[in-house]
Amino acid sequence: MRIALIGQAAFGADVLKGLIKQGQEVVGVFCPPDRGSKTDPLKDAALAAGLPVYQPPRMKDPQAYEQMAALNPDLALLAFVTDIVPGRVLAVPKLGAICYHPS
Repeated sequence: MRIALIGQAAFGADVLKGLIKQGQEVVGVFCPPDRGSKTDPLKDAALAAGLPVYQPPRMKDPQAYEQMAALNPDLALLAFVTDIVPGRVLAVPKLGAICYHPS
């Protein structure tokens, strides 16, 4: 199953590591843009795993939709997302999306 992960912080990185450990096919990772020289832990984990990373300024930006569509995912997994992800982006994955938040 082709999974696109949208998330951030150490929680998002832990979810990514768990997916990889289970042998899941993660096709791309979306996380917030860098803040100065500080990168998001999810970005660091994705790059370490050799995965493509996308950092649109906001998930409502047209590029986020285009990037998600290009990945052709079966499922989107949202792990600790504080941005609003529009329905248009969530409708791209064939099986929909699952939101997983630590609160």
